[in-house]
Amino acid sequence: MRREEEVVQEALRQVEAHRRRRRGEEAFRWCVLWWGGVLLAFFLAPWPLADKVWAAVHGLCAQTPGHMLRFGEQVLPLCARDSGIYLGVVLGAAFFLARGRWLAAGRPSRPFWALLAGVLTFFAVDALNSLADDWFGRRLLYEPDNHLRLASGLALGLVLAVLLLWAVHLSFRGGQRERRIVAGWPDLAGLLLLGGLGGLALGSGWPPLYIPLAALSVGGLVAALVVLNALLLLTVRPGSRVLEDLWEAGRPLFWAGLLAVAEMAFLSWLRYRLGG
Repeated sequence: MRREEEVVQEALRQVEAHRRRRRGEEAFRWCVLWWGGVLLAFFLAPWPLADKVWAAVHGLCAQTPGHMLRFGEQVLPLCARDSGIYLGVVLGAAFFLARGRWLAAGRPSRPFWALLAGVLTFFAVDALNSLADDWFGRRLLYEPDNHLRLASGLALGLVLAVLLLWAVHLSFRGGQRERRIVAGWPDLAGLLLLGGLGGLALGSGWPPLYIPLAALSVGGLVAALVVLNALLLLTVRPGSRVLEDLWEAGRPLFWAGLLAVAEMAFLSWLRYRLGG
Protein backbone atom coordinates (compact mmCIF):
# COMPACT_ATOMS: atom_id res chain seq x y z
CA MET A 1 0.00 0.00 0.00
CA ARG A 2 2.78 2.42 0.88
CA ARG A 3 4.53 1.68 -2.39
CA GLU A 4 1.32 2.43 -4.32
CA GLU A 5 0.91 5.75 -2.50
CA GLU A 6 4.47 6.72 -3.39
CA VAL A 7 3.83 5.87 -7.04
CA VAL A 8 0.64 7.95 -7.05
CA GLN A 9 2.36 10.91 -5.39
CA GLU A 10 5.22 10.75 -7.87
CA ALA A 11 2.75 10.65 -10.75
CA LEU A 12 0.94 13.69 -9.35
CA ARG A 13 4.23 15.55 -9.00
CA GLN A 14 5.10 14.80 -12.61
CA VAL A 15 1.68 15.96 -13.79
CA GLU A 16 2.02 19.20 -11.82
CA ALA A 17 5.54 19.73 -13.16
CA HIS A 18 4.23 19.23 -16.71
CA ARG A 19 1.43 21.74 -16.14
CA ARG A 20 3.87 24.24 -14.63
CA ARG A 21 6.20 23.84 -17.60
CA ARG A 22 3.33 24.31 -20.05
CA ARG A 23 2.13 27.46 -18.28
CA GLY A 24 5.70 28.72 -18.15
CA GLU A 25 6.25 28.12 -21.87
CA GLU A 26 3.07 30.05 -22.62
CA ALA A 27 4.14 32.92 -20.34
CA PHE A 28 7.59 33.10 -21.93
CA ARG A 29 6.00 33.16 -25.38
CA TRP A 30 3.93 36.14 -24.26
CA CYS A 31 7.13 37.76 -22.93
CA VAL A 32 8.78 37.36 -26.32
CA LEU A 33 5.72 38.71 -28.12
CA TRP A 34 5.43 41.64 -25.73
CA TRP A 35 9.05 42.74 -25.95
CA GLY A 36 9.12 42.06 -29.67
CA GLY A 37 6.09 44.31 -30.11
CA VAL A 38 7.56 47.02 -27.88
CA LEU A 39 10.85 47.02 -29.78
CA LEU A 40 9.11 46.95 -33.16
CA ALA A 41 6.89 49.91 -32.24
CA PHE A 42 9.90 51.72 -30.78
CA PHE A 43 12.04 51.33 -33.90
CA LEU A 44 9.15 52.11 -36.28
CA ALA A 45 8.17 55.31 -34.49
CA PRO A 46 9.01 58.21 -36.87
CA TRP A 47 11.72 59.98 -34.87
CA PRO A 48 15.52 59.70 -34.75
CA LEU A 49 16.60 56.66 -32.72
CA ALA A 50 18.81 58.67 -30.37
CA ASP A 51 15.90 61.01 -29.57
CA LYS A 52 13.59 58.07 -28.83
CA VAL A 53 16.08 56.45 -26.47
CA TRP A 54 16.63 59.81 -24.76
CA ALA A 55 12.88 60.23 -24.26
CA ALA A 56 12.45 56.65 -23.02
CA VAL A 57 14.80 57.17 -20.07
CA HIS A 58 13.96 60.84 -19.50
CA GLY A 59 11.84 60.06 -16.45
CA LEU A 60 14.53 57.94 -14.80
CA CYS A 61 17.63 60.10 -15.29
CA ALA A 62 18.19 63.82 -14.69
CA GLN A 63 20.21 64.08 -17.94
CA THR A 64 21.93 67.24 -16.67
CA PRO A 65 23.94 68.67 -19.61
CA GLY A 66 27.24 68.90 -17.74
CA HIS A 67 26.95 65.32 -16.51
CA MET A 68 26.62 63.58 -19.88
CA LEU A 69 29.21 61.43 -21.67
CA ARG A 70 30.12 62.37 -25.23
CA PHE A 71 31.21 59.99 -27.97
CA GLY A 72 32.09 62.25 -30.86
CA GLU A 73 28.88 63.99 -31.88
CA GLN A 74 26.71 61.57 -29.88
CA VAL A 75 25.73 61.80 -26.21
CA LEU A 76 24.83 58.73 -24.16
CA PRO A 77 21.16 58.84 -23.10
CA LEU A 78 22.03 58.31 -19.42
CA CYS A 79 24.26 60.61 -17.39
CA ALA A 80 27.76 59.52 -16.37
CA ARG A 81 26.67 58.19 -12.97
CA ASP A 82 23.61 56.33 -14.28
CA SER A 83 25.51 54.94 -17.27
CA GLY A 84 28.04 53.57 -14.79
CA ILE A 85 25.37 52.09 -12.54
CA TYR A 86 23.51 50.16 -15.21
CA LEU A 87 26.60 49.07 -17.14
CA GLY A 88 27.92 47.83 -13.79
CA VAL A 89 24.72 45.84 -13.20
CA VAL A 90 25.08 44.16 -16.60
CA LEU A 91 28.79 43.43 -16.18
CA GLY A 92 28.40 42.18 -12.61
CA ALA A 93 25.53 39.84 -13.44
CA ALA A 94 27.32 38.53 -16.53
CA PHE A 95 30.52 37.94 -14.53
CA PHE A 96 28.94 35.77 -11.85
CA LEU A 97 26.69 33.87 -14.25
CA ALA A 98 29.72 33.16 -16.44
CA ARG A 99 31.46 31.76 -13.34
CA GLY A 100 28.63 29.27 -12.87
CA ARG A 101 26.92 30.97 -9.93
CA TRP A 102 23.36 30.49 -11.20
CA LEU A 103 21.16 29.63 -8.19
CA ALA A 104 24.07 30.16 -5.78
CA ALA A 105 22.05 31.53 -2.86
CA GLY A 106 24.59 31.49 -0.05
CA ARG A 107 25.35 34.70 1.80
CA PRO A 108 28.19 36.62 0.09
CA SER A 109 31.52 36.38 1.91
CA ARG A 110 32.76 39.06 4.32
CA PRO A 111 35.03 40.78 1.79
CA PHE A 112 31.94 41.62 -0.28
CA TRP A 113 30.29 43.42 2.64
CA ALA A 114 33.47 45.40 3.23
CA LEU A 115 33.50 46.36 -0.45
CA LEU A 116 29.80 47.27 -0.28
CA ALA A 117 30.39 49.60 2.67
CA GLY A 118 33.25 51.30 0.86
CA VAL A 119 31.28 51.66 -2.37
CA LEU A 120 28.24 53.13 -0.60
CA THR A 121 30.47 55.65 1.20
CA PHE A 122 32.23 56.64 -2.03
CA PHE A 123 28.91 56.94 -3.88
CA ALA A 124 27.24 58.99 -1.14
CA VAL A 125 30.15 61.41 -0.79
CA ASP A 126 30.50 61.99 -4.53
CA ALA A 127 26.74 62.31 -5.07
CA LEU A 128 26.35 64.85 -2.24
CA ASN A 129 29.37 66.82 -3.45
CA SER A 130 27.90 66.93 -6.96
CA LEU A 131 24.41 67.87 -5.73
CA ALA A 132 25.81 70.71 -3.64
CA ASP A 133 27.51 72.10 -6.74
CA ASP A 134 24.42 71.66 -8.95
CA TRP A 135 21.87 73.09 -6.51
CA PHE A 136 23.81 75.66 -4.50
CA GLY A 137 26.90 76.34 -6.60
CA ARG A 138 29.11 75.25 -3.70
CA ARG A 139 31.60 72.39 -3.65
CA LEU A 140 31.75 70.57 -0.35
CA LEU A 141 35.03 68.74 -0.87
CA TYR A 142 36.38 68.87 -4.41
CA GLU A 143 35.65 69.85 -8.00
CA PRO A 144 32.90 67.54 -9.35
CA ASP A 145 34.06 65.46 -12.27
CA ASN A 146 32.33 63.13 -14.71
CA HIS A 147 35.03 60.51 -14.26
CA LEU A 148 34.26 60.36 -10.54
CA ARG A 149 30.53 60.23 -11.25
CA LEU A 150 31.16 57.37 -13.67
CA ALA A 151 33.43 55.51 -11.22
CA SER A 152 31.04 55.82 -8.27
CA GLY A 153 28.10 54.73 -10.39
CA LEU A 154 29.98 51.79 -11.89
CA ALA A 155 31.14 50.59 -8.47
CA LEU A 156 27.58 50.80 -7.15
CA GLY A 157 26.24 48.91 -10.18
CA LEU A 158 28.73 46.07 -9.65
CA VAL A 159 27.67 45.49 -6.03
CA LEU A 160 23.99 45.95 -6.87
CA ALA A 161 24.35 43.16 -9.43
CA VAL A 162 25.43 40.82 -6.63
CA LEU A 163 22.50 41.81 -4.41
CA LEU A 164 19.97 41.46 -7.25
CA LEU A 165 21.29 38.05 -8.28
CA TRP A 166 21.27 36.92 -4.66
CA ALA A 167 17.65 38.03 -4.25
CA VAL A 168 16.66 36.27 -7.48
CA HIS A 169 18.37 33.03 -6.43
CA LEU A 170 16.66 33.12 -3.02
CA SER A 171 13.33 33.30 -4.87
CA PHE A 172 13.79 29.76 -6.23
CA ARG A 173 13.16 26.66 -4.17
CA GLY A 174 16.22 25.17 -5.83
CA GLY A 175 18.44 27.99 -4.59
CA GLN A 176 21.69 26.44 -3.34
CA ARG A 177 22.26 28.10 0.01
CA GLU A 178 25.47 26.17 0.58
CA ARG A 179 27.07 27.90 -2.43
CA ARG A 180 28.14 31.51 -1.94
CA ILE A 181 27.42 33.84 -4.84
CA VAL A 182 30.64 35.69 -3.92
CA ALA A 183 33.19 33.24 -2.53
CA GLY A 184 36.00 35.64 -1.63
CA TRP A 185 38.61 38.11 -2.79
CA PRO A 186 39.39 36.34 -6.11
CA ASP A 187 35.77 36.87 -7.17
CA LEU A 188 35.91 40.52 -6.17
CA ALA A 189 39.23 41.03 -7.95
CA GLY A 190 37.78 39.65 -11.18
CA LEU A 191 34.62 41.72 -10.75
CA LEU A 192 36.59 44.93 -10.21
CA LEU A 193 38.86 44.17 -13.15
CA LEU A 194 35.87 43.74 -15.45
CA GLY A 195 34.32 46.89 -14.02
CA GLY A 196 37.55 48.77 -14.65
CA LEU A 197 37.47 47.75 -18.31
CA GLY A 198 33.87 48.93 -18.52
CA GLY A 199 34.86 52.23 -16.94
CA LEU A 200 37.67 52.71 -19.46
CA ALA A 201 35.19 52.10 -22.28
CA LEU A 202 32.69 54.61 -20.87
CA GLY A 203 35.35 57.21 -20.26
CA SER A 204 37.08 56.78 -23.61
CA GLY A 205 34.61 58.83 -25.66
CA TRP A 206 35.52 56.64 -28.66
CA PRO A 207 32.63 57.01 -31.18
CA PRO A 208 32.48 53.31 -32.28
CA LEU A 209 31.63 52.38 -28.66
CA TYR A 210 28.58 54.66 -28.53
CA ILE A 211 25.98 52.14 -29.76
CA PRO A 212 27.11 49.12 -27.68
CA LEU A 213 27.51 51.20 -24.52
CA ALA A 214 24.15 52.94 -25.01
CA ALA A 215 22.49 49.55 -25.57
CA LEU A 216 24.16 47.96 -22.54
CA SER A 217 23.46 50.84 -20.15
CA VAL A 218 19.83 51.32 -21.19
CA GLY A 219 19.35 47.55 -21.36
CA GLY A 220 20.74 47.28 -17.84
CA LEU A 221 18.27 49.90 -16.62
CA VAL A 222 15.32 48.05 -18.16
CA ALA A 223 16.53 44.66 -16.90
CA ALA A 224 17.03 45.98 -13.36
CA LEU A 225 13.55 47.51 -13.39
CA VAL A 226 12.00 44.24 -14.62
CA VAL A 227 13.80 42.20 -11.96
CA LEU A 228 12.78 44.60 -9.18
CA ASN A 229 9.16 44.52 -10.38
CA ALA A 230 9.21 40.71 -10.53
CA LEU A 231 10.60 40.45 -7.00
CA LEU A 232 7.93 42.88 -5.77
CA LEU A 233 5.18 40.86 -7.48
CA LEU A 234 6.47 37.70 -5.80
CA THR A 235 6.22 39.33 -2.38
CA VAL A 236 2.58 40.34 -2.85
CA ARG A 237 1.22 37.33 -4.72
CA PRO A 238 -1.05 34.97 -2.77
CA GLY A 239 0.29 31.59 -1.74
CA SER A 240 3.93 30.61 -1.97
CA ARG A 241 6.46 33.34 -2.65
CA VAL A 242 9.03 30.79 -3.81
CA LEU A 243 9.38 29.70 -7.43
CA GLU A 244 9.58 25.97 -8.04
CA ASP A 245 11.64 26.33 -11.21
CA LEU A 246 12.51 28.71 -14.03
CA TRP A 247 9.27 27.97 -15.87
CA GLU A 248 7.24 29.35 -12.97
CA ALA A 249 9.11 32.65 -13.34
CA GLY A 250 7.42 33.24 -16.72
CA ARG A 251 4.28 34.91 -15.39
CA PRO A 252 5.99 37.27 -12.93
CA LEU A 253 8.46 38.26 -15.64
CA PHE A 254 5.66 38.95 -18.12
CA TRP A 255 3.76 41.23 -15.75
CA ALA A 256 7.01 42.80 -14.56
CA GLY A 257 7.83 43.66 -18.18
CA LEU A 258 4.44 45.30 -18.69
CA LEU A 259 4.93 47.30 -15.51
CA ALA A 260 8.44 48.37 -16.53
CA VAL A 261 7.29 49.80 -19.85
CA ALA A 262 4.31 51.52 -18.19
CA GLU A 263 6.52 53.00 -15.47
CA MET A 264 9.07 54.33 -17.94
CA ALA A 265 6.39 55.78 -20.21
CA PHE A 266 4.51 57.42 -17.33
CA LEU A 267 7.60 58.93 -15.70
CA SER A 268 8.88 60.30 -19.02
CA TRP A 269 5.45 61.75 -19.85
CA LEU A 270 5.20 63.29 -16.38
CA ARG A 271 8.61 64.93 -16.62
CA TYR A 272 7.92 66.36 -20.06
CA ARG A 273 4.50 67.49 -18.82
CA LEU A 274 6.11 69.32 -15.92
CA GLY A 275 8.58 70.95 -18.28
CA GLY A 276 11.62 68.98 -17.14
